[in-house]
Amino acid sequence: MTQSATSSLAPVPRLSGRAFIGNTWEFKQDRLALFSRTFGECGDFGIYTIAGQDVYLANSVELVHEILIKNGGLFEKTDRFRSFARPLLGDGLLTATNEQHRPNRRMIQPRFHAAAVKTSADIAARVSQIVSARWTDGSVIDVRREMVSVMLGTVGQNLFSRDVLGEADELGNALTDAIHGFDSQASALIPLTIEWPTPANLRYRRAIERLERTFYALLAERRAAAEKPDDWLDLLMESTYEDGTPISDKQIRDEALNMFMPGHETTATALSWSFHLLAEHPEIYRKLLTEVDEVLGGRTPTPADLPRLPYALQVFKEAMRLYPPVYMFTRQATVDIEILGHLIPAGAAVAFSPYVLHRRADYFTDPERFDPDRFSPEREAQLPRHSYLPFGAGHRVCIGNHHALLNGHVSLVTLAQQVRLSSVPGASPVKEPMVTLRPKGSLRMRVERRAAPAGPAVRSATQEHPSPGDTATSCPYSGTPGQ
Repeated sequence: MTQSATSSLAPVPRLSGRAFIGNTWEFKQDRLALFSRTFGECGDFGIYTIAGQDVYLANSVELVHEILIKNGGLFEKTDRFRSFARPLLGDGLLTATNEQHRPNRRMIQPRFHAAAVKTSADIAARVSQIVSARWTDGSVIDVRREMVSVMLGTVGQNLFSRDVLGEADELGNALTDAIHGFDSQASALIPLTIEWPTPANLRYRRAIERLERTFYALLAERRAAAEKPDDWLDLLMESTYEDGTPISDKQIRDEALNMFMPGHETTATALSWSFHLLAEHPEIYRKLLTEVDEVLGGRTPTPADLPRLPYALQVFKEAMRLYPPVYMFTRQATVDIEILGHLIPAGAAVAFSPYVLHRRADYFTDPERFDPDRFSPEREAQLPRHSYLPFGAGHRVCIGNHHALLNGHVSLVTLAQQVRLSSVPGASPVKEPMVTLRPKGSLRMRVERRAAPAGPAVRSATQEHPSPGDTATSCPYSGTPGQ
């Protein structure tokens, strides 16, 4: 780009900050407020500064299209993200360069076919029943912890055909320590590599060692097995590089953890917020329970039932609008590029915040209100494309987005059959934006066990519709704005 061309471009507004540290302290203390302030003071495109680096916050559907869709090949994952995430995620899909990402994604994509979708739904229903059966009537549970158990159990079965529920607390704690370690590095004024023996880094390293120990034990067990189940681990073990050589155990480890960690964390977080919002809005909760009881009549849900349970999916989608688990993500320009009259220089970091984008009143009327009806088919079709961004967009959109929606839908329905959860006085959750937008600490809720609906059981949807293998992917998990 020539100097005359760049001089005619409008400067990107810059957020005020402190001398030397810019907006680093704000980012560390309350990054959601920082993103909101950047949008409020700078508009659709604004710059804030973290540890001496300018970050361009893009917050409009037009910018999403230009950067992630139209010019997605000119933007990579940031060097900063890779340096902090690689100790945990290696060179898997989330950290791979665009060049690495394409063949890796082609290698993994076959696991996301209709039969795998049906299997995942069946697993999610079964694990949800097992976990909720442990909750006694009138007890107070930590919903966040329990949703982690549900999704660790679900993803563990999908990935490894292995029951990890007995290890759920230990694995969940290790994953939490890993998230805290990653976040500590990402928000530091002077970032230190994982080799520095800080308390956070030591916890991060121990967490990685715990996860790797579990994974490599599973891998050794699978290699020694006479019969190998058809799961994601088997797919990875049978995969080859483009020249036909088998992929290494390290690459299998990287790809498995890239699916295991976000695959459980994001959906568990979304389910946690879903139940909090339902408890705070009893009329919406009643509508959900009525739908579940009328459609299922106490039966375990199947994939073929899900199109007749649209309100439950609307609840889950709306929870992810208000509390998107992936509340921010970043890209880095590889060349000087003009975007909508502004220059983004090569090497610059660009951030997107679904949390802020989902609160634009020109995209979502009364955006702070919990309103699942905004995701009815008619109203969802009217949303601006890319205004709803829980899974990113473009060629690096989350590969498991449909699985996440399906697992969340099935688990929400299954748990709603078993129990009704209510808020505990004084236990209002606080948002904790780290790698995901978790409730801080525990999310305490009271359990009320529900009796099976009275009257004759509703006929299974499989008696009225084609087989799940033919229809599973036509459940409403595609076509949403932002995909």
